[in-house]
Amino acid sequence: MMLRLFLFFSLWTVFELRASEAALQQLDRVLDERDHYVALREAELTAVRAELVVTVEPVARFTLLGELFEANLAFNADSAYRYAGLRYSLATEQGREDWRTDALLDRVAVYNATGLYKEAVDLVAEAEKGATDVGRRLRLFYLSRSLYESLSRYVPFASEQAHYEALRVQYRDSVLKYDVPSASGYVMAAFEVLAEQGDYAAALRLLQNDAGLEEGGEHHRAIVYHLMGNAFLSAGEADSAVHYLALSSVSDLKSAVKEYISLWQLAGLLYERGDVDRAYRYVQTSLDDATAGNARLRTIGISRIYPLIEGAYRSKIAGQQQQLRRFLLAIALLALVLMVAVVLVGVQLKRLRRARKALSVLNVELERTNRELRESNRQLQEMNRLISDSRMIKEEDIGRYMEQCSLYLKKLEDYRSVLKKTAQTGGVKALQEAVKTYEGVDAELEEFYRGFDETFLRLFPSFVEDFNALLHAPERIELKPGERLNTELRIFALIRLGISDSEKIAHFLRYSVSTIYNYRTRTRNKAAGDRGLLEAEVLKIGLDKA
Repeated sequence: MMLRLFLFFSLWTVFELRASEAALQQLDRVLDERDHYVALREAELTAVRAELVVTVEPVARFTLLGELFEANLAFNADSAYRYAGLRYSLATEQGREDWRTDALLDRVAVYNATGLYKEAVDLVAEAEKGATDVGRRLRLFYLSRSLYESLSRYVPFASEQAHYEALRVQYRDSVLKYDVPSASGYVMAAFEVLAEQGDYAAALRLLQNDAGLEEGGEHHRAIVYHLMGNAFLSAGEADSAVHYLALSSVSDLKSAVKEYISLWQLAGLLYERGDVDRAYRYVQTSLDDATAGNARLRTIGISRIYPLIEGAYRSKIAGQQQQLRRFLLAIALLALVLMVAVVLVGVQLKRLRRARKALSVLNVELERTNRELRESNRQLQEMNRLISDSRMIKEEDIGRYMEQCSLYLKKLEDYRSVLKKTAQTGGVKALQEAVKTYEGVDAELEEFYRGFDETFLRLFPSFVEDFNALLHAPERIELKPGERLNTELRIFALIRLGISDSEKIAHFLRYSVSTIYNYRTRTRNKAAGDRGLLEAEVLKIGLDKA
């Protein structure tokens, strides 16, 4: 039992390692194509900006500004802030208080992303006055939960951390209270509760069942996979954490965002595992994107681990350079040795030319011998083919013989039935006496079946062992003392001889068609492999021994 458990966990570990490595390889490929995804995002933004230029209708213009804000929030914080300001100005011009609240919430999101927490807190208080409908209040709850989570992490004093943590929990509970359970935001809030309780299995199931995981875009998948990765990390499953953080990073890069966390968090894990090359590449990419997108908060987080990874990478490079110098020295020494060897080779060349002449003669003789061997092989193959054909003919003849015997037995049965019927309807006593020969017929049939068994097993001596090898061990057939074949084995013996029709088999063995069908079905269900291929495998018995 312990051995089985050990093997199970060993196999599971191997599976996780393979899955995480496959995800990392996918991430490496996407990193190589990063410029392509950025170009696609720029093209989308250019198209929306072009539409904005020719749009004057206020509602449509406010909507387009919102699209540009959302697209730039994790791509370029400065642009996102500018579009939030344009939305605020348009809302003021139109006297739309609801629009003004939307613009204020946009600014809260930008301030939180760039680390301007005081400004964000001030705007939350202002926006809360206008967030009177459910949709805007939910957005306020989501943004506030994220804001106070950031504050609880980065403030230096424990009392303030506790205060902001309490506010984070308060707004998260508001999300759970007012949002619908099917919403992705609700699912993530519920996940957070389960993770904090240490019930990582339930938390992961919740995310895996999130409809948005399939229906949502790459950005949503990036968030979900990030949460799953951190859940596995908290549960001590480092390989699974690497797997899902890699998938999250893939989705981040495909959505061409500049503000993300999974990639540089993954870099830290790989650094701890000794994969310095990947760790350096990932953290350098994260720093470049955070700087390009003006994500100041992420830049601070990356800066905490960047020196460690960069130092390890440079140490590795230095070691490789030293190893290269040693390699070059070894090559120089080898070159000297080669120069000496060249002189010696020159001496040997003359000997080789003489040897080549002798070898040429031997090659001619060898070619002649090879031709003779090929001709012998051809003849041997032809003989094997003839032997195989002979056996096939033998088996076909036996099959026809057995089929004829089956028909003959059927005719005897029919003839006996006629005699019985005649006697029962008032036939002469002689007919009734003839019917009494039934026992003699049965004895002849028994003898016939014994003869069939003997003949068949002479053709296929290992048939019983080979047939049992196709079945599950507990289902293998055990013959009674004195039995060569039983009914089940005779059915499949006939199938091996090419008689597969259940009606013909039934006639031969004097059973009903349904009985034969039941035997065949029951035996197929005992098959160790694919039960649909059992009879095909039976047809192969004895071929390898032909």
